[in-house]
Amino acid sequence: MEIIGLLIFLSVICLLTGPIALIIAIVALNKARGSSPLPPKTHPCHPEQSEGSRLISRVGFTPSGETPPVPVQPSIEEEKQPEPKPEFDILLKHEKREPSKELGIWEQWIGTRGLLFAGIIVIFFAVGFFLKYAYDNFSMGPQGRVIGVTIFGLITLIVGEITRRRGFGIVAKGVTALGFATLYASVFTAYEIYNLISYIPACTAASIITIAAMIYAVALDEVLIAFLSLLGGFATPVMVLLKVINPAPLFVYILILGVGAMACSYYRKWKTVNLLSFIGTFTLFSIWYYNSSYYNYKGAFTLQEIIFVLSWLAVFFLFYLVMPVFYSLVNRVKSYKQDVLLILANSAATLYYLFTVLAQAPRNYLALSVVILALIFLSFSAIVYKRCRDDVNLRICLHAIGIFCATLAVPLYFKLDATTVTWALEAVVLVYIGMRYSSILTQLTGLIVVGLSIGCLMMNLPLHESSFKLILNIEFAQWLLVSASVFVIHLLYRKNKQLPEIVRKNLSQIFYSMSLILFFASAMMEWYYHNEYNMPYNSIDFTRGCIVIFAIAIQLFVIRPLTPKGLLPKIAAYILAIIAAGYMICNFEYLNRTEFKIFININFLIAAVFIVSLFLAAKFTSTDKIFKPAFAIIGIITLWIILTQEIYLYLQPKTFDGSGIPNWQFLAQMYISIAWAIYALILMLLGFWRNNAYLRYISFLIFGVLLAKIFLVDTHEIKNIYRVAAFLVTGATLVSVSYLYQFLRKNGFFDTLFLNDSEKKD
Repeated sequence: MEIIGLLIFLSVICLLTGPIALIIAIVALNKARGSSPLPPKTHPCHPEQSEGSRLISRVGFTPSGETPPVPVQPSIEEEKQPEPKPEFDILLKHEKREPSKELGIWEQWIGTRGLLFAGIIVIFFAVGFFLKYAYDNFSMGPQGRVIGVTIFGLITLIVGEITRRRGFGIVAKGVTALGFATLYASVFTAYEIYNLISYIPACTAASIITIAAMIYAVALDEVLIAFLSLLGGFATPVMVLLKVINPAPLFVYILILGVGAMACSYYRKWKTVNLLSFIGTFTLFSIWYYNSSYYNYKGAFTLQEIIFVLSWLAVFFLFYLVMPVFYSLVNRVKSYKQDVLLILANSAATLYYLFTVLAQAPRNYLALSVVILALIFLSFSAIVYKRCRDDVNLRICLHAIGIFCATLAVPLYFKLDATTVTWALEAVVLVYIGMRYSSILTQLTGLIVVGLSIGCLMMNLPLHESSFKLILNIEFAQWLLVSASVFVIHLLYRKNKQLPEIVRKNLSQIFYSMSLILFFASAMMEWYYHNEYNMPYNSIDFTRGCIVIFAIAIQLFVIRPLTPKGLLPKIAAYILAIIAAGYMICNFEYLNRTEFKIFININFLIAAVFIVSLFLAAKFTSTDKIFKPAFAIIGIITLWIILTQEIYLYLQPKTFDGSGIPNWQFLAQMYISIAWAIYALILMLLGFWRNNAYLRYISFLIFGVLLAKIFLVDTHEIKNIYRVAAFLVTGATLVSVSYLYQFLRKNGFFDTLFLNDSEKKD
């Protein structure tokens, strides 16, 4: 009999909890209709009050309840009650109204709103902590605790409504919101903690409270009530929940709160309510997940339990995919930037939990899940196109997220590091969406995310620790993917005509250079570890490969139209050219330790390829008066030194006993002097042919070095006939050049040259 009586009593409490609140909401709705009818359906989120109505309200309002001496058209009831203003400036930007003069002073704002908001939250937490404390310490039975909290919530609702009628608008609304939140706490505690009521009555009571709170908030156009009611609803499980064995009731409870928030969002377009609902949902989901056995003991979930978790994750994902744009789809209007950002946050949270839940599962399952997400986004984009073709930004962003998921599935299938790949691709999507909506914050977030992906690459170094397949391996593919993502970001900024020219130009140069640096670093590391683990003791091939990689990298920094206009890529290419030239010159002797055919060998061929890349860099920068001669000078000097080394190393003995060509040192010095003379002569001829003064000046420089060599070195190092040959060839070359200058001067070459230079200056 005692149990039956208890059940009857609890049933009455559960049935009274919601209807009482609903009755209050209906009364408020009727009064709101009489004083301020809802705005037209086409503009549900912008209720307006005319200046005349506000003036009448101020004249007719009498706090004491006395009838004003001068009769006015509106009813006395309307005169007594000033129109509530849905203003909650801290949380809402888009629902802001013009602040009244009384609230323009900070002291009054803090006293009326700030302290109220803080006090309501503190009281609600006090209720939650009371339930927790009572559960641990009080001898009072569970029924008494729940009944006490329920009565407190109902009294709070009544007090809030009475004070609202007396004119204490903002305070009354806050107290009413506290009442709704307290009723949430009583229902949740009665079911989840004490097991006093079953699943169906708990869901019914929570649904009734949600409906009542949302109707009350929408009727009065008060986001404060909706916000605090939802905050209390989401905070209740956080305060009293320790560990949920069966999460299904919790998830249903969360979904009920979300539906209420979506209703508010539809009728009043309160973006803050959407955001609170999303944050509350995934906060509770996270608290449950990280207290579950699956997180504490990896792999403890069975396949059935994993399917259960993923099913609810899919429900929340689909709900918050539709919720932000539900109003836009129904009414065929464009969505807001905040809606797209909420969809993006929803996709990020869903991907995170997919990676977390399926971390121990085969990677194919994760790749399949991401493909399904891609299909959902692309399908939803088609729905948006059908409902509102003018909403181009939303459709393009959904396309971008869908393509991101489809692209992500490929590296996941091939078992690349999920975090690095996700951040790299997500950065591209964030930058793209930020450009579409001109959001600097979103773009900055994307750049931070790409920085995190690069950081992940650095954290995973060394690139390899054992033998591997060259190029066809996961580690190298991750570096290439991040490099490609940075390259795409460079393209986005390069093609964005909305940015100022200097900003667009600088950002495109920075990200292009970053992408090439990542590519160059990955190629060098891949080649190094290939020679370290796959081809040990083969350092000669490593040096050859490095020279080729340097040559390719220099071209990628300067080749047009691939590289953007600007100085940064050219500076990077020039610095790389100096480093590479020094590296090749220092290692050229090491490459030629064995016998070889002069000028017809793999080492000289590789050196020639590198030198050609320097001359090509000069050609690609032909419009630049600084870098064109700079690259050409490096190429000319490098070729000069390599020719010298090639001749000397060819004649140098390769045996341990030093045996080889007799008098090889005399021959080497002689041939070097002759080669320098011929090289300088060729440069001089090219300088006249191409009308290039730099080539002629470098020729003079080489002739000067040659004269110093034959008089300071050859006279002491070369004997007999070898010295004669060196001096003879050098002298003949110098005389020939002198005759050439005389001939050109007689024919007016220099007069024409100087005339052209003066015309250019004029």
